[in-house]
Amino acid sequence: MLRLGIIGCGRVTTMFHLKAIEASGVVELVSISDKSSEQLAEVKGATGVGHACGDYMEMLAKPEVEAVAINTPPRFHEEITLQSLKAGKHVLCEKPLAQTVEGCERIKQAKESLVVLPAHNYVYTPALYRMEEKVNKGTIGGVRCVKLNFENNLGMYGSKTDFRTKDPRGIIEDVMPHILSVAGIVAGKPKRVKDVSGACRKYDVCDNLHATVETERGVELDCTASWTRTIPTFAVTIEGEKGTLMSDFATNPYSYTLENEAGKKKTSERGVGWYLDMLQFKHPSFPEQYRHLEQLVHRGGEPRITVDDEIAMLRVMQEMGDKLSVGKVG
Repeated sequence: MLRLGIIGCGRVTTMFHLKAIEASGVVELVSISDKSSEQLAEVKGATGVGHACGDYMEMLAKPEVEAVAINTPPRFHEEITLQSLKAGKHVLCEKPLAQTVEGCERIKQAKESLVVLPAHNYVYTPALYRMEEKVNKGTIGGVRCVKLNFENNLGMYGSKTDFRTKDPRGIIEDVMPHILSVAGIVAGKPKRVKDVSGACRKYDVCDNLHATVETERGVELDCTASWTRTIPTFAVTIEGEKGTLMSDFATNPYSYTLENEAGKKKTSERGVGWYLDMLQFKHPSFPEQYRHLEQLVHRGGEPRITVDDEIAMLRVMQEMGDKLSVGKVG
């Protein structure tokens, strides 16, 4: 079992991480930390964890903590990651790993033999694994374009912090890591931004965005991000020379569709029972992410997402922010 501490007991922890830890079967929660005594008490009561503290440095001093999950707002990620590495702890950090390329490079230099896993949960989606296998086997030929449409309802998420709507580039920092990390699995690292535009439909900052990105393999990414959709979706379409693969990782992460000259075929690894999990925010990618972390820490191997991948994503996100033009709607 991987003995884990959680730093940050906000919405992402209570909605996703606690369920994932329990479902993973390979993680033992031994410590939690949060500046908010109310949030700390909520998670301690829900989990029965033995140790809780307001100062995460107290957690880092505990030898029984092997690894930490950093679930704080992004502005704290770099500092807490560096302190965790200094204390000899492995790290799973919510996206983005740092807010700048330079910050990620500092983390890369500091990690040495420790595991630093940027938290991009959708890359562990069952349908993506199957689609990746098809791409690697040449089932759809060379990949030419990947269309990624990630739309959510920020109001329904119920975040206890407002960093997303204070930063003009908040939607880039919040949503593009999901899009670029998934695209990277089948199309390579993002390389440059061809164009980007945004709109303000509900919030004072950009809440709907469209971007076209080219990867290191010359694949075009057609990216759509939104905070104002009623029903969440993460629709992914991989267009190849000989066919197309499609899935929605948000609404049916166990299913994908292959369309080629032989026709159209949908494959599902799980039936309608998935929808009960969805109502409880039990996406299969989260526990799989923790299983991957445990494997890396205890048995080694190659991370599915590396710090170098994160650096490439941040470079493109920074370019996207520099180029972003936003129009008011309504």
